[in-house]
Amino acid sequence: MTSPAVALAFDPSEGTVIRTPPGAGYGFWVGGHKVGFDADSGTFALFYRERTPLEHGRGGRCAVALGTDGIGFTEVWSADKSEFAASSIEVGHCIPTPEGRWRLYVSYERAGTGLWRIDVIEADTPEQLDAQSRRTVLQPTEYGLEFIKDPFVYVDEGGYHLYAAVPARQGPQVIGDRVQAGPLDATVLAASEDGLIFPTIQYVFEAPGDNSWHGRRARLSSLIPWEDGYLATWDGGRTFYDNYEEWCGLALSPDGKKFERIDTGGPWLVSPHGSVRYVYALRVGDRVFFYYEYARVDGSHDLRVSVVNL
Repeated sequence: MTSPAVALAFDPSEGTVIRTPPGAGYGFWVGGHKVGFDADSGTFALFYRERTPLEHGRGGRCAVALGTDGIGFTEVWSADKSEFAASSIEVGHCIPTPEGRWRLYVSYERAGTGLWRIDVIEADTPEQLDAQSRRTVLQPTEYGLEFIKDPFVYVDEGGYHLYAAVPARQGPQVIGDRVQAGPLDATVLAASEDGLIFPTIQYVFEAPGDNSWHGRRARLSSLIPWEDGYLATWDGGRTFYDNYEEWCGLALSPDGKKFERIDTGGPWLVSPHGSVRYVYALRVGDRVFFYYEYARVDGSHDLRVSVVNL
């Protein structure tokens, strides 16, 4: 049986650039994206955020853009961090609801607190989203956490399934007179009947805590149906610096709760100039759309899409 790493292989440098960063050089990025798909109308909804270097404001603006072919998108809504009372905006996911409306789950750092949380905004159409109508659905302190961010959401007959990045459970290990650096993040699954109340979170994907290329980071980025289970894309890293330049890996899961990494001998995707990260896979029929942040020669990141036919 062909490995998913082979069946889905593509060259990220050949992808179509769908959004460019707000400036040139390291720290100017566009991405932090997820894509919702409404099968009834054939509408793709792309969320993305624009980011400037740390000393110039970080994640200052986010937007939702719509399209019908998964490649071309027209921006229909945007907001800046002041509308969220945020110091920085990160990943969000705009999805259709079973009731025919749209929801945007978005993560941001509340100004003055250092706490990353996840809010939801709901409207009849993406164009009508209003940041002032948001409500917090995952507040990190309620779970004894320092942050909860970077959501992606799937809805089925069982309700809402939200995956998010949180601090790692395992800390540094003291071995004799040496201290082994501990993992930095992990992924949890929050389940809800209505997508508004999430009473529990469950750890589902954690870093090994070793010196491999993904030893200290374990952030799931997407999940698609694959054979009798699911295929996941995820971001891994080795150091704190890799918080900004992660690499992509693949994993298989029978149920969306237990994951086994696919060994590809290193990151599955890389750019010759740095990272390929936030790889979001969207399966539509026999096509898989891969949306990803791609490191450019000047150190900035653009947002690209590549399509693989199964």
